[in-house]
Amino acid sequence: MANELTVSQNSGAELEQAPATSDLAAGDQGGFASLPADASRKAVIQAIMRTDIDRYYAEGLDREYAALLQAETEGGNPDAGNPTAPMPADDARVSLCSSQAGQKLVYEWERMGGFKAHLSNVQKDVGAIVRETGNNRAQRVFMEEFSRSVPQSVEIAIMDEVASGRPYVQPAGQAEIDIFANRPAGKILVQSWGSEAPEKVAILRTRALRIVQSISEDDAACLWAWLDDQDTAVVVKIFRQLAGG
Repeated sequence: MANELTVSQNSGAELEQAPATSDLAAGDQGGFASLPADASRKAVIQAIMRTDIDRYYAEGLDREYAALLQAETEGGNPDAGNPTAPMPADDARVSLCSSQAGQKLVYEWERMGGFKAHLSNVQKDVGAIVRETGNNRAQRVFMEEFSRSVPQSVEIAIMDEVASGRPYVQPAGQAEIDIFANRPAGKILVQSWGSEAPEKVAILRTRALRIVQSISEDDAACLWAWLDDQDTAVVVKIFRQLAGG
């Protein structure tokens, strides 16, 4: 749910001022690539497109132009467009490399099979979670609030964990399963998983531990506070995605 995942243009603040809908979610990503619908910039790009097509593609103006057109569409109708449209890999790389943690992530992904492949998998998995939150407007609010609620280090840690895949684990004991099932989302999942619950709970515990170990205690507290604010259905979707179904 970060700038590196989508090309959605509407910010959460803009959406909160728009007319509310009955299924507007109250939750999670992402203040994602914020690019206003600039008429003068659009005109400049259109001129380059007409007169120097090689420059148009070489400088990535085709992607910027597409984003400007999407911003126009979404500006007129917050329910239009595709909030989880994946950000191109080159743009995501530039965005991530603005921080030391992001640079490290890019390096690790390149070293382990290629940045573009890992990014694509993360975008797909996170997009599936975001779409569970409701209509387009709800999805944008969800992503914006996530990015406002947690530091960038948390977003990067989650991206890295999603890309890393499910770990091999020893099944959880009954006591650990019972603790997990004390919360509404945990109860739903344990009932749904049935005999698979010991393995699924252990996978979730292991993945949560890996995320926490890669961030500070304060950042971890922000993550748990954000998670506690989510609707049960959203938490179920997140946990199910991380546990592998």
